[in-house]
Order: sequence, then structure tokens, then C-alpha cells
Amino acid sequence: MDKGEENKVTIQARLKVLNKSLVSEENSVQYYQTLLENTASDSDEKIGEHRIYEELQAEERKHVQVLRDMIQHWENKLKNL
Repeated sequence: MDKGEENKVTIQARLKVLNKSLVSEENSVQYYQTLLENTASDSDEKIGEHRIYEELQAEERKHVQVLRDMIQHWENKLKNL
């Protein structure tokens, strides 16, 4: 096999890894949601923690979208083989 060629097996391998990564990133989004729900806003320290959890969760959501886009791309490639 040429290193640049893609075939059914190589694309399925990519999709397998991407789907595992997606689960991991979705779990991270949920993890930060749990932290947000369990962090009071009764002090400046807690407000700071709450804000960074929101920012981290937003970043994880971006990763989720990137992975979904990659999965869609490779699923389309697989269909077109």
C-alpha cells in the first residue's frame, strides 16, 4: 500500500480513533458541567473557579465540534469509495 492511499480499512481505523476521541471530549464537557453545578458563587475565589470551568468547558465543546466535523469528513470519504 502506498503511504498516501486511503482505503476502507484505513478510513475505518481513522473513524475508530476519532469516535473514541469524541467520547473522551464529550466526557470532558460533562465533567466541567458537574464542576460548574457543584461550585458555589459565594466568594471571589469560587467565582474565579466558576469562570475558568466555563471557559474550559467552552474549549472542550470546540474540540467536540472539530471531531464531529472530522468524523463527517471521513464517513463521507468512506461512502465515496
